[in-house]
Parts: sequence; C-alpha cells; structure tokens
Amino acid sequence: MTNRSSIIIIGAGMGGMAAGIYGELNGYKTRIFEMHTLPGGQCASWRRKGYTFDACIHHLFGCSPQTKVGQLWQELEAMPRELAYTKECVSVLSPDGTLFYDYYVYSMPSIPYALHLQDTVMGQ
Repeated sequence: MTNRSSIIIIGAGMGGMAAGIYGELNGYKTRIFEMHTLPGGQCASWRRKGYTFDACIHHLFGCSPQTKVGQLWQELEAMPRELAYTKECVSVLSPDGTLFYDYYVYSMPSIPYALHLQDTVMGQ
C-alpha cells in the first residue's frame, strides 16, 4: 500500500470537481466536501413552490478545442456532447428599448472580447 499525499477540496462545483480530477490524475488522494446534497454548485437547477429555477450554464465561453478552456473541458471529459457554435453570443436590451448584440468573430480570435462588445455597443 502506498502512502499518497492528500488534498481536501471544499465545494463540489465545477472548480472543485475539476480540482479533484486533476489531483487524482497527478497521484493525490482527494476528498471533496459539499454542503448541498447534489454536486454542481451554481451549475444546477432547483424547484421551489412549483417553479423551476435554472442557474445552469447557458453560454459556455471559450470552449473551442483551440482554447485552453476547451482543452481543459476535453481533458476532464466534461463535454460528452457536440456543442452548437453560434455567431451571436449575447444580446442585451437597454432600458430605452435599444437592443445590442455581441457577436463572436471567428476570423479574428486574437481580438479581446471587450473590443468586440465595445464595437457592437458603439455601432462600429
């Protein structure tokens, strides 16, 4: 029997579960503690008074296989299904009724996200 170092992880959200997997992959004995009865953290839904509250992921940013986040998801085997890649990322309705769209720009992946949004809001 080998004596492995151990890691205690507080919270079974996406980060806690990822830390547990990476710990085990690197030879550590891991134990994850979660105060809720189900894992998932903020990536969950619940029912209250006949209503379902969905706090799950609606947009998974940076999950392209070419990104570090996408590679992380693949390493963790956390993306078993095909994703639907869309051109429109987010739409926002302002108080005056103006609708703003933020689009992914596939041909220019090195431009920071904030510049895409700025150009959309400024109408450029």
